[in-house]
Amino acid sequence: MLDPDRFDPAAYVAATAPAMGLALDAGRQARVAAALALVARIATPALRLPLTETAEPAPVYRP
Repeated sequence: MLDPDRFDPAAYVAATAPAMGLALDAGRQARVAAALALVARIATPALRLPLTETAEPAPVYRP
């Protein structure tokens, strides 16, 4: 699970961009890391919710 207190978006971007074939300059890396930090902050409350393996994320439509 994502621990927002230990997550380092700048380090994550620096490590994963080359693995995905992305050549990002320092400015672009900083902007991507800032966006990733925001996504992590927004997602943290949802990721902390306990879910069972059988939990459905939404009702299933059955005509």
